[in-house]
Amino acid sequence: MNTEMKNNYYEILEIPQNATQHDITIAYEKAKRTYSSQNPAINTIFSEEETKLFRQMIDEAFTILGNQTYRNIYEKRLLAKNYSVSDLTVEAIKDASLELFPEFQKKEPQDAPKYEVNQKYEQEIFEKKDWLGDDLKQVREYKKITLESLHEKTKINPWYLTAVEKMDVANLPAPVFVRGYVIQIARVLGLKDQIVAESYMKVFRKKIEN
Repeated sequence: MNTEMKNNYYEILEIPQNATQHDITIAYEKAKRTYSSQNPAINTIFSEEETKLFRQMIDEAFTILGNQTYRNIYEKRLLAKNYSVSDLTVEAIKDASLELFPEFQKKEPQDAPKYEVNQKYEQEIFEKKDWLGDDLKQVREYKKITLESLHEKTKINPWYLTAVEKMDVANLPAPVFVRGYVIQIARVLGLKDQIVAESYMKVFRKKIEN
């Protein structure tokens, strides 16, 4: 890897442009292991500063290619060949996505909304053992928590929040990240995070296998 390919995310992860989301995730995990500070071979070839830069490039590549919306924008700009290097950065791609979906523009955080408590439903939530994306969405809407507010509280990419609720495997990163997202979401919703995560991930992993 060299720093000249900083904005060619496919070359950074060493995958073809027609790679599937599963291929991208595998390549990302492999690249992370290769350029890990725990890999003694890397430390004899590159300086600490270089390996740090490589890890940053790998994370940026996965941020773009691991999200279908970002990936589509990136590929269109890459193929058009009339965009500058600055137009292919992570921030530029994110800004472009916000223009496509203005409802996710950053807003000032608001106080927690008040909602009418339904004791029967609250008890169902408390006792619930099986959780899917639709269940998380239902609780979020019941508590009148918008996706924008959830984004502000968790700092999770809005597209990932939507994908978690839809259990959209194609638009979500590796399972280890998804589990972290579900735990954060569950905490904001006032749910038993570990129970929610375990239940959600069982179904999510089956979807990946299919």
